[in-house]
Amino acid sequence: MEKDIDKILKNLRLSEKASLLSGGDFWQTEAVERLNIPAIFLVDGPHGVRYVADRDHDDPAKKATCFPTAVNLAASWDLNLIKKAAAALAVEAKARGVDVLLGPGINIKRSPLGGRNFEYFSEDPFLSAELAVEFIKTVQKNGVGTSLKHYVANNQEYKRFSIDAQIDERPLREIYLAAFEKVIKEANPWTVMAAYNQINGDFATENDYLLQDILRDQWGYDNLVVSDWWAVHNRVKALKAGLDLEMPGADPVNDQKVIDAVQAGELKEEVVDQAVRRILELILKTQKKAKKDFKLPVEEHHQLAKEIAGETIVLLKNQGPLLPLTAAKLADKESILVVGELAQKPSYQGIGSSQVNPTRLDNHYQALEDKFGEELELHYTPGYNSEAEPGENESLKEKALRVAENKDYVIIYAGLPEQAEAEGYDRQDMQLPKEQNQLIKELAAVNPNIIVILNNGSAVDLRQWLDKVSAVIEAGLPGQAGASALADIIAGEINPSAKLAESYPLKLEDNPSYLNFPGSSDSVRYGEGIYIGYRYYDKRKMEVLFPFGYGLSYTEFAYRALEAPDYLAEGDKLKIKILIENTGQFKGKEIIQLYLSQQNPSLARPPKELKGFGKIELEPGEKEWLELELDYQDLAYYHPQAGWIVESDRFKIMIGASSREIKFTEDIEVESSFVLKDLTAKSPFEDWLADPLGEKAVKEVLTEAEIEEIGFLKAWPLYRMHFFTPEQVSFEEIEEILDIYENN
Repeated sequence: MEKDIDKILKNLRLSEKASLLSGGDFWQTEAVERLNIPAIFLVDGPHGVRYVADRDHDDPAKKATCFPTAVNLAASWDLNLIKKAAAALAVEAKARGVDVLLGPGINIKRSPLGGRNFEYFSEDPFLSAELAVEFIKTVQKNGVGTSLKHYVANNQEYKRFSIDAQIDERPLREIYLAAFEKVIKEANPWTVMAAYNQINGDFATENDYLLQDILRDQWGYDNLVVSDWWAVHNRVKALKAGLDLEMPGADPVNDQKVIDAVQAGELKEEVVDQAVRRILELILKTQKKAKKDFKLPVEEHHQLAKEIAGETIVLLKNQGPLLPLTAAKLADKESILVVGELAQKPSYQGIGSSQVNPTRLDNHYQALEDKFGEELELHYTPGYNSEAEPGENESLKEKALRVAENKDYVIIYAGLPEQAEAEGYDRQDMQLPKEQNQLIKELAAVNPNIIVILNNGSAVDLRQWLDKVSAVIEAGLPGQAGASALADIIAGEINPSAKLAESYPLKLEDNPSYLNFPGSSDSVRYGEGIYIGYRYYDKRKMEVLFPFGYGLSYTEFAYRALEAPDYLAEGDKLKIKILIENTGQFKGKEIIQLYLSQQNPSLARPPKELKGFGKIELEPGEKEWLELELDYQDLAYYHPQAGWIVESDRFKIMIGASSREIKFTEDIEVESSFVLKDLTAKSPFEDWLADPLGEKAVKEVLTEAEIEEIGFLKAWPLYRMHFFTPEQVSFEEIEEILDIYENN
């Protein structure tokens, strides 16, 4: 292929240009042999290279390493670990002749029920962005492209091809676009994938505001925008909006529509040329580094998958402490009972387009046998069967209870069924299968040493038995080597260090999106605004099962000192140091989290927002300073009239082991030249009252008497902020919230 793109464009016929704008087949771009323009491969790859050679004949994907899924990678809070995974994925992509990996996915976990939550990092845009930046930089540095997805608000599977996500400007910017903005500006992915859904009335693939005004003009992105597969509804409109490549292909119908539009004067050929230019530029990038002679390092990458999994598994409970089961602890013990269908049939990834055909798959029971088999007797009984006939699970449970009575330890593997962690379907509730919950409760009644291992891609409700068992490990969906990593954690050869990247509410009804998920047949209202995840639970001062950023270790860490400035000038970086000491008996790693809070913002802000984190490894008795640095812009929030702003105000720095375990707080005075009163005065109620849902929506959640008491003008923003009824929030709290707006 010639490197002079201008020359290529002049030599391309209009029909050839149009053909380049859609794929040549399911996974490849179109080739133009006349001008030596090759096709390139784009395949799924968030946690493993899913290369399907012949989709028409339903061939399985070629074997590749299945690394831990995004839910696990995020729980590591470890940028170096992300780099290792990304570098390995780039090697495997080259070994398969793949040019662009379709990932990472950075959509926000708006509800625990989202069917693809396992593919997404977090409920927090800052954490999601930091991880994605390192992933993309590393993959692309190794000569393989990435596709940042799904742009934007692909937060549910219900009606995902058509649902209209109705989102106000501030939550759109602060929550759902924030991670995309940071990644675009810092990592410059070779492609961005436009989502299936609509946003405020326009499909993501045809949304001029999102693709042109924001992505191109405001953020300066000039690489290729590709559609999710079959997400384009109007090819000409999508092209005008800024969508370059339609996938999959080939689509001669849409090619002809582009040709006809140009010839009729409805579409400028310059628009076509710009899209073709971006496609040619992508092809050139992928050709710069040869992909020949790359072999799939099967065993090396399996061991790497195990190493990564060990850093992504969260210890939720350890009463006693029961764990780890070290040689000294097992000296006078005789037996372990392993229970659960999942011990023999590991749940290690979700179902859908990201599903990897693993090079090998470790088995939980075998991994435990290898670890403890020489010292202890290991016994296995299924305890439940997800496909059991009526009455069968009762007999399986009774057998497990009889065997468990005289065993020293019982390790039970539980988790969501395969169909619950699947693209195309949202979960119906937060519950584990009934037979699993009942089995765990009854096992705990006959044996005090119960260790529960969970396999799931998002939050589950554990209240039925959490206080009855001794230890709980959240293994997530840890990839093909997760079983071996988990055995090492149980034995104490790995000290767990991961922490949750999402909140676990007590119950589904506590989730801020509960009343607005998944919406009606044609739209879903993001009525909770900016109050997602821990932001909401903190605002409401609600108890949670496990907070954002939570995770235990086999050792203990003391937060000894904080060094932070008391003043920050405009444009300066915020630099702080935290002294951490390992006061326990095991070598371990601690994740330190930095949250910020503004004292008197002009618009309401959450009580705290994650703005920094770091990870430190210490020997027993060792202490060390951890340094964190924040950009001035990290203090900003989005004002619908002014954009991103930092105000002169007093801010609070909070250093914590989780969002609910704050170890240090420090006040800092922040200087800013921005003055909000310089803006044209406008009532914040104007936009709310112009909403088409308007009075009808208010009357659906508030009685006439309640509306009369607080007034429609106040009832409407109350509804929009998702504070629905006096049972959820007092009128005094309502007045306090609304005063913030009325005083502007």
